[in-house]
Amino acid sequence: MSSHIYIPATPSGDEQGVALRFDPRTATPFCEKSVSEETRRAYRRVIREFFQFVGALHPTQVTPRHVVLWRDGMQFQKKSAATVAFKLSVIRSFFEYLRAGGFVMLNPAATRVVSPPAVSDDLKGRGLTAKEVRYLLAGPDRSKPDGARDYALLLLMLKLGMRVTEACTLRASSVQWTQGRWIVKFKAKGGRERTLPLPQEVRAAVEEYKKLDAKRRASLHSDGAECFLFQPHTNYRTLEFNKHLSTRMAWNIVSKWASYAGIGKLSPHDLRRTAITKALEQGLSYRQVQMMSGHKDPKTVMRYDHARENLEQNAINFLTYEEE
Repeated sequence: MSSHIYIPATPSGDEQGVALRFDPRTATPFCEKSVSEETRRAYRRVIREFFQFVGALHPTQVTPRHVVLWRDGMQFQKKSAATVAFKLSVIRSFFEYLRAGGFVMLNPAATRVVSPPAVSDDLKGRGLTAKEVRYLLAGPDRSKPDGARDYALLLLMLKLGMRVTEACTLRASSVQWTQGRWIVKFKAKGGRERTLPLPQEVRAAVEEYKKLDAKRRASLHSDGAECFLFQPHTNYRTLEFNKHLSTRMAWNIVSKWASYAGIGKLSPHDLRRTAITKALEQGLSYRQVQMMSGHKDPKTVMRYDHARENLEQNAINFLTYEEE
């Protein structure tokens, strides 16, 4: 995909007699910057929604007033603060992208002119208890290829705290032996390359899955170092198997085994949250947990500490006025 910004030639209103309108191709290079297909879809969806709201105005004709009306409309519809803030951030980033390319003079969605709603520091979702983790991992039949795949995927996210897209897009070559230990290298959020240590338990689960799935992969020519590690075993729509698990498939796998284990609704991000909160509960520093989670800002890691709310280590527990 070309990295240049597509802006149609601007006709003169007097000479052409036509109004300027938004061309969806304008957003394509911006959306394609993300390595996550799920993120690309979300960006395209938000941009399409916004420009439908403003009547397909050309970006040069969009004003802060349009953005404010869109924001207020979402709030009137009782959209959550997090949803409104996310959508505003997409539009703000898109116009900043256009401004950097010289195609608009000002960003009509900039925070100084359109304030986003306040978002609670509390993170939605749940972290599993050690008992629930055991129940979840006990579900898949590890003697069968699809069960071994599901077990390895669940264990990977629980042990390494990886995002679902990062886990789904791993390739066989992502697992490497270097400097006396096994590691996993992958593309993280924002296109950064990250390296994490790979626990022996996780590597063993991955190798067992590959062993059980070897015959299928060989017959479908979906094996080899550059093939995806986690692959769909059924794909009746396209009959294409040399591809990675989609995030939707991963969601279905997590939901399936959570239901089987009787632990209620569960998302892939809950597995990441479990790894982060468990590490914090075990007394690891924010810096150590940040190295695992890959968050750029350590303050984001601190938000995951809400489970304990620092009650155990609160100064109130240690404050005394008794003489020493």
